Amino acid sequence: MSAINGIDTGYTAPTLTSSASDVSMGKDDFLLLLVAQLENQDPMNPQDATEFTSQLAEFSSLEQLENANKSLEGLAAMSSEMERMSALGLIGQDVIAQTEQFHFSGDPVQLGYRLETPADDVKLYVQSQTGSTLATISAQETNPGEYFINWDGLSDMGMPVEPGDYSLVVRAVDEDDLLVQTDNLIKGRVEVVDMSGVIPQLETSSGIFAMNKIEKAGAAL
Repeated sequence: MSAINGIDTGYTAPTLTSSASDVSMGKDDFLLLLVAQLENQDPMNPQDATEFTSQLAEFSSLEQLENANKSLEGLAAMSSEMERMSALGLIGQDVIAQTEQFHFSGDPVQLGYRLETPADDVKLYVQSQTGSTLATISAQETNPGEYFINWDGLSDMGMPVEPGDYSLVVRAVDEDDLLVQTDNLIKGRVEVVDMSGVIPQLETSSGIFAMNKIEKAGAAL
């Protein structure tokens, strides 16, 4: 077969360059690349239909993925804004946080625990930041449920502890002296909401708790 004049049978693929600041490809870039590939294809050896269809499918998937990501980003932003509005609505409300850490300001603080199964003996321990036990409280309620005890800030020696940050440790055992699963609970009233971080922080009478640590809230829990 003789060569056809006017047509260059040599084919050179387009050169793609990338830099550190441009390493991602969006759907528009993908489409431009696909069009450039068609424009520069060898007329004597055109683009394979199967491969071209595969590339179109990749483009469709890329576009759907990009649209889905935008939708998810919008939902995440909306959820974050709703969480912030909810946090502001808790000012003046009592909240229950599932946490071990609490702050003692000098006024009685409500320390609590949750039992999923019956226990034979339940004790609450107030510990310093170094792990020393300052106060031991024997709980009366041992049936499944949530319970709170007012701690007046007195140590086991009958002396008031200094205002500061402390830890709550709950130990519950059954009649065979086996440990029973418990959750540590702290109750406090929201005084200030800090919105500067990703997760709103609630400043309460019993310490600062992240919004995602709050289990319950109400005017009178």
